[in-house]
Amino acid sequence: MKYLVLSVCALSVLGFIKPQYDSGIDQSLHWAQTPYHPLQQSVEVGRSFQTLVKFNKPFKSTPTVILAPIKYDFGDTLPQGFDIQLSAVNTVGFTITYVALSPATIFGFDVSWAAILDSNIYTYELQTNNLPVVKSNKEGNSRIQPLEVIFPENWSLKTAPNVAIYILGLKMVEAWPKINVYMGAITKTSAQFKIFVGQKGTIEFLRVNMIIGEKDTLLVGTITHKTKGGSDPLNSINPESERVKLYEEQITDEVFLKTPRYTLYGISGLYYNYGAFCRFLTKNYLLVKDKISVEIGTWQNSQLLEGAIQWFVYVPKPDAGVTDPDCAQVWESCNYQGDSFTVCDRKMSFPKDGWNKPVKSFKVPDGKVLKVYNEENLKGLSIRIEKDLPCMEVPKFSFLQLVGSLGDDKFWEND
Repeated sequence: MKYLVLSVCALSVLGFIKPQYDSGIDQSLHWAQTPYHPLQQSVEVGRSFQTLVKFNKPFKSTPTVILAPIKYDFGDTLPQGFDIQLSAVNTVGFTITYVALSPATIFGFDVSWAAILDSNIYTYELQTNNLPVVKSNKEGNSRIQPLEVIFPENWSLKTAPNVAIYILGLKMVEAWPKINVYMGAITKTSAQFKIFVGQKGTIEFLRVNMIIGEKDTLLVGTITHKTKGGSDPLNSINPESERVKLYEEQITDEVFLKTPRYTLYGISGLYYNYGAFCRFLTKNYLLVKDKISVEIGTWQNSQLLEGAIQWFVYVPKPDAGVTDPDCAQVWESCNYQGDSFTVCDRKMSFPKDGWNKPVKSFKVPDGKVLKVYNEENLKGLSIRIEKDLPCMEVPKFSFLQLVGSLGDDKFWEND
């Protein structure tokens, strides 16, 4: 019996990769005196600027990447719109594309990013033009547009997670709105987020990015700036100066006082005076012991009336990992629940290797085939599984084998 238990443990370890983390700030799109960059120079809608971001060290498997803008800088002409797009994520880096959604001038952005290889961390990106509640309102009344996100079935969330949300894309017309995005009710299967719009502005497009994790691995918080009258330095125009205010927040959850831990933040709300440039900056973000600090501000002829940032602290669980991309993973229950084990480039017989439970759900790496049999030595009834399968209600199988790629001629000859 001891031999059988050790055998299953070895299979689990061999099929997982320890968590990895990397982060940085992309500052490739900035105001330039000459030559102008495409978003600053042209008035063509859809003009774009693309940059390649490379990780400091290659990941062992493709990570989850989260983008979080920390600085907006664009002109005072309406309509105004931008979109920050993530693409081509792989083990060595990814691509960011900055797109102008209107003829108005865009001077630049700073975008912080984090790459996380951990099966307990997820991201969700949503864009929408269907925003009837936050359309034009001549009276300037505040409006709230709720939107619901249904989490994919293959997410293994056991409880309601924590969620941080960031504004990646926005198109405003008619007047500068007060805008804020924040989370509403959250369960282990879905989350509601809300778009708050004040004043007389209209939002025609919105893209948000969310990072999602269990409460014992992801801590989330919000820091908000609100102008306090005309004496507030962020509400007074000074063409020569940058004006900032320091904000601090304390962490009390002991889980997130441990190391290693990692943090990121980004903009989730803004409101600035009509007729001036939108210049919203954050800087000197620090996590030291139990305290988070950040400076929120603006510069030159911009008046930042309100601003909100969301931050997260990520602590990997001691037993966290991700499935090796060359291995299949099998669960005892549907929808990737219950105990699991991995199957790499070898055979596994359940009774002999200490597994006496059913197999109900499967994750299969791209280009591979998992074959399951109800008799050993590749005999009896067999089923081919070529992609992830959340639930299979069939008679008990006792033998699994992960075989070559779909294009492997030898595999097809032996099939």
